[in-house]
Amino acid sequence: MKCRRCTCSSRENDIKLSSGEMDMKLGRCTCTSQEIVLDEEDLLTLILLRVPYRELLSFKSVSKKWLHLITTPHFTSLLRDALPPLRASALFIQRTYPNFLSKRLPDQVHFVPLDDPNATSPFRNLDFAHDPYTSRQIRVCQSCNGLLLCSSARFFDFNLSNCYVYNPSTNHLDTLSKQPLCYGYEGYYIGFAYDPSKSPHYKVIAYITKIPLSFVGDLHIYSSETGTWKASAQSFLPPEGILFTDGVYWNGSMHWLSFLGADCSNLPDSLSDGLYFNVDEERFGTFPRPPIGAKSISVRSRYFGESEDHLHVTEVCQYATSLTVYEMKSDYSGWFVKYLIDLDPIAKVFPEMTKHMSLSCDKTDYAVAVLSLVRRENFREDSFLVLEIPGKAIRYNLVDGSFKLIWDFGVALNIKYNIDLWTLGRFKVFPYLESVLRA
Repeated sequence: MKCRRCTCSSRENDIKLSSGEMDMKLGRCTCTSQEIVLDEEDLLTLILLRVPYRELLSFKSVSKKWLHLITTPHFTSLLRDALPPLRASALFIQRTYPNFLSKRLPDQVHFVPLDDPNATSPFRNLDFAHDPYTSRQIRVCQSCNGLLLCSSARFFDFNLSNCYVYNPSTNHLDTLSKQPLCYGYEGYYIGFAYDPSKSPHYKVIAYITKIPLSFVGDLHIYSSETGTWKASAQSFLPPEGILFTDGVYWNGSMHWLSFLGADCSNLPDSLSDGLYFNVDEERFGTFPRPPIGAKSISVRSRYFGESEDHLHVTEVCQYATSLTVYEMKSDYSGWFVKYLIDLDPIAKVFPEMTKHMSLSCDKTDYAVAVLSLVRRENFREDSFLVLEIPGKAIRYNLVDGSFKLIWDFGVALNIKYNIDLWTLGRFKVFPYLESVLRA
């Protein structure tokens, strides 16, 4: 290999001696092998691709050459291909409160480890943003592949809010620029799209009403690549009952379900179809409503989420002693039953499931809610559900039916609570995935 650090060659008579660099008598370069390797860009790239990402970030300060190499799109693309799939290792869960309490109660985020019980949260409270408007009231709106979309927004003061994207893996915080809104317009964040396997950039979608107190509105999209907002060409009247607060990013699109209450029982079923928005193409579409009680008033809680590129939905109703998890087909042709869970064995081990005040009079159902569904096929591990029972979180193995306690709110938070009065299904849940491609 010819040395690139000096001009040595076998033609010793053509080159003058340089002290400490080469021995021209033998026509050999005396540069160390380490120096030669570090100067070979292709070889250096292969080495850096094998460095843990947290350490790789610090290597940017070694030299301008290294900084340029690590930040090039080519290196980022190679790094993205070399990293393993994202793996949910914990859950962030945040209690929701009625609007009249939201200004008085701080929004604490609980950290529930899924594998290592000794794992600790990368942050304790959401005051990391130092929000000038309401730092103690920042809430997590949505999460997507390891990033958290946070906002101080309230439905009545959207124009005064601040929006943040936080990466708990790298402790990096982005503050989004203000939306181009007129004062008095209403709006809220309805979508957060980030796929590190395709791009290091993310997009945030906000729904802004054209006229105050109306339902017709526009979509505004923020791109981290440009650092600006733009108005989408789409203007629409949302279908009846669409829950924009529970959007799920899957298959390149944001998805929202429509749950119609008893007061909407006279509406046609077509209005309860799900709605999706393709983020890159900026177009809407619909998908079939899952075969669950969309118009039932007996539903205690619902779960709608994505894991390892699978979209799932389930619900907990009164008088239910089992759970059915549905999965959407990739072509949107319909839902199918993926898992069926018998709750009887769990209730025998955790009797608090049978003592809750919300149970039916004849005690034929159980106090339970679904916090999350975690698929692990990409890692050759068993997939599992995380179930909430009064004051506790249970990990239920979807392959062999085993289960265990992974979180006790009373023990973890050093508080006492009344099992009978524990409010089920009042948590917003966000998977914690180590997303290192975006600093």
